[in-house]
Amino acid sequence: MNHFENVGEEAWINRMKSKAETILPPAQLKRKIMEQIEMRNGNGEVLASVRVDTFQPDDPMDAIIQQLKPGMGKAIYIAAQGDRTVSQQTNYAAVLWPHSLEQLFEEAAPWNPPLPVEAEIRRIEVYYGFDDVTEEEIEEMIAESEQQSKPVVVRDLRPNKNIVGARLLYDQADRNFECRLFGTTKSRIHVPDMEQQTIERLLIHGQEAVYLQNDEVRQLIWAMEVPQTSRAVQYELRAEHSDREWLLHIANTIPFA
Repeated sequence: MNHFENVGEEAWINRMKSKAETILPPAQLKRKIMEQIEMRNGNGEVLASVRVDTFQPDDPMDAIIQQLKPGMGKAIYIAAQGDRTVSQQTNYAAVLWPHSLEQLFEEAAPWNPPLPVEAEIRRIEVYYGFDDVTEEEIEEMIAESEQQSKPVVVRDLRPNKNIVGARLLYDQADRNFECRLFGTTKSRIHVPDMEQQTIERLLIHGQEAVYLQNDEVRQLIWAMEVPQTSRAVQYELRAEHSDREWLLHIANTIPFA
């Protein structure tokens, strides 16, 4: 169970369920302060979606998500939401990749994304995914909620060995940055204070992108379609205590065809 003893994991789940069960937020809470950003290609098709928001103390979903450690995934059913939807929430763990970049992209095919060329890679990490919760498991969760009057039901998602992303750490002169690549193109980014968060829409290589900035982190996110496939790769450039123009320069020098 992702490096946790069974007893410790079970206790953690029970604590989170107990906390979430005491919280029944009003329906309008989910219209909290947030921004949903969709990035489209030239045909208007959505390539990636980014949701930026803050954790809410009265939100049972947030109460569970906040406790997800890297490498953990949970299927969560909350009866108070008024539908029969089970949400899958994950916190991917970055795991050292001991092989070459070429071997990584061979295993993660059909990925072969262009990368920053004016910097040196000093570390390669990968993110492994989780199996989706099955329809049978969803029905079991809903039945447990209804039969036992449980407002919240939680299940583990099973980790697998499918590579869903990579984290490349770069050095450029006396600066460093991260280039994250994801085949999953929906992101949820939690920030301490939306009022202190800069959110700017712009273009990278002609594609819709978003620039995020707070007191510590600068982040640039966009998506590109993989040639000759129906897939897209989401790019995230991240740097601490850097500047907007430097990140934009790195992004615009990536050699897209």
